Parts: sequence; C-alpha cells; structure tokens
Amino acid sequence: MKKSGQLSMSISIKLLTLKVRHHLFFSIRLRRCMHLFNDHFCAIDFIPLQRALKLCALSCSIVVVLALVPAPFVASKVDIPFYGDFAWQTDAPVRLSSGDFRENGRGGIENYVPRLRLIEYTIEKGDTLWNIAIKHDVDPDSIISCNVFTNVHAIHEGDVILIPNIRGIFVNVQDRDTIFQYSTKYKVAPDFIMEVNNLRTNELSPGMKIFLPDVKFSNMERAYALGEAFNKPARGRLTSRYGYRRDPFSRKRSFHRGIDIANRVGARVYAAQEGRVIYAGPRYGYGNVVILEHRFGYKTLYGHLNEIVVKEGQRVRSGQIIGTVGNSGRSTGPHVHFEVWHKNRTIDPLTQTNMAVR
Repeated sequence: MKKSGQLSMSISIKLLTLKVRHHLFFSIRLRRCMHLFNDHFCAIDFIPLQRALKLCALSCSIVVVLALVPAPFVASKVDIPFYGDFAWQTDAPVRLSSGDFRENGRGGIENYVPRLRLIEYTIEKGDTLWNIAIKHDVDPDSIISCNVFTNVHAIHEGDVILIPNIRGIFVNVQDRDTIFQYSTKYKVAPDFIMEVNNLRTNELSPGMKIFLPDVKFSNMERAYALGEAFNKPARGRLTSRYGYRRDPFSRKRSFHRGIDIANRVGARVYAAQEGRVIYAGPRYGYGNVVILEHRFGYKTLYGHLNEIVVKEGQRVRSGQIIGTVGNSGRSTGPHVHFEVWHKNRTIDPLTQTNMAVR
C-alpha cells in the first residue's frame, strides 16, 4: 500500500511538471508573436488611412446635405421656347383613348400622345430640307407647314427654322372650320387633335393654327409647298427676272415683281394652274391683264396681253388659253409679264414653276 501510494504521487508530480512546461512553452511563443505583431503594427503609416477616412466622411456629409436641401443644387431643365398662336404646356406624354373618329374618339385603342413642341434649328452648311427631316425623325411636310420658305430647294446656311417634335402638319383655320371637319377629312380622332393642340374646347377661331398629327400633304398641297404647282405660262425667251433691275424707261433702279417671257405678238398664253378669273381687263402700266385666283392663297398675273379670251368669274383649267402675247401698256416689246402672289406678297416665279433652277 505504501509503495502504490508513492507511485501515484510520483506520477502526479510528473504530470504536473509536464503541464507547467507546456504552459511555459506556450507563454513564451505567445510573447514572441505579440512582440512580432507589435513591431509590424508600429511600422504601419496611418496618415494615408486617416486622409481616406476624412475624404469618405466629407463625401457622406455632402450627400446628406444634398438629400436634405435639394433646391439650390438641382440643375434647371432647358426650356425650349414655344411659338405662334399655341399654348403647349409640357412634353410629358398623355394617355388618350383615340377610338374611332366617327365615334368622337371615345373608346378604342389607348395611345400615348406627346405634347407638341417647336424647336429652333440653325441651318448648317450642306443641309437640305430632306436631311434635316431625317435627322429629326419628321416629314419634310411637317417642317414646310410651320415655316415660310421662298424656295424650299435653296435654304441658306445660318437661317433659323422651326421643327415640330412629332410628325404632322399645321393648317390655318378658316371661317366656320370645326374640329370634326378636320377629323372627318384627315381621319384623325377629334380628342387626338384636341389633346395634341392642348385645346379645352372644340371651338376654333379663324386665323388659328391647328396641328394635325400623322397627317401629310396631298399631292396638290405638296406641289404648292415645293414650288412645283405652276407651269410656264407661255413659250419664249426669259428676258427679265424677278428682283431689282434698271428700269428700261427711267433708267433708275426699281423692283421688278415678276418675270418677262418674250415671244411674237399673238403667241398663246396659258393658265399656269387651275383657278378662277378674278380680273380681266386693262390696268395702268400692265396693259391688258388677266389675274387668276388659285388654291391656298395663291394668285397669278399675266400682263401686256394683246388679247384676252376669258371673263371674270370664269373657272379655267391648268394649261387653258387665257389670252395672247402682246405689247400693251408700259412695254418695250412683245412679251408676257408673269407674277406669282401668295397672301398679298409677290414670290419669285422661277421658284414656283417648272422653270425653276433647282
């Protein structure tokens, strides 16, 4: 018993000695690691880290300020101006039920109708009406209808024109015109027309301009717009052009409001386009004159005639004989003086007839 007790005590002392050695070894290893970590940690440069933290804090502060007080820092939207007798409000699309135009636009497929806007465009070198239309995704008709061109085939660099932001054409409202009349003629829903034009009532006033979305000119309207509606009124040689020239009688500089086509006395003079005779007779300076009224506000004048073969109020066809070449009035030789008028102003006939140089 005594020996076994001594043996167990000896084993216990050995185990305790091993544990103490193990703890001492682990403690020494831990101290070495701590010293190594401390050496590396002290060698780190904290200045860049501090700068990065300060920059991050400043950025967060700016974001918070902008979120709390946005008004002074919000960039204002570019305001595209509006023109003419229009009152467009916003360019945001409006949901609209177009429906059947015969049912006053109620029911049917829902469309998103953009608000109509007109933007200014400065013509650049090499521009044509057609490439401008392609660039802005509209039809040439759309551009022609909201501008006044003396010759759409010869636009000038630096000129400023208006371009609508959607396809369609402008029409001038005449006396007694109605929304439903346009709707029936052009197959556009009435509320579609009203929404695009921002109309609160279907009542129209003469002189207003109405935009008809997705509508194009008819062949005749396009011919007038492109300056191709009128034909040459007589055969012969062009002897005088439109514009300033030296007056053959006074020798002073004066404005010639038409063109002169020389031919023999008695040569036929034709109506340049179908229309109605509104004057046939003598006029001071012009001799014997015929004036025709045409569509879309156009008029043509034929002067210095030898003979007149039509009467006032008579309707004539394009190419119909209306008189003969003469030397009446203030003239230096047999010729026909030809003028084109549009809404009380003269236009160069060479830009309005098949004689035009494109």
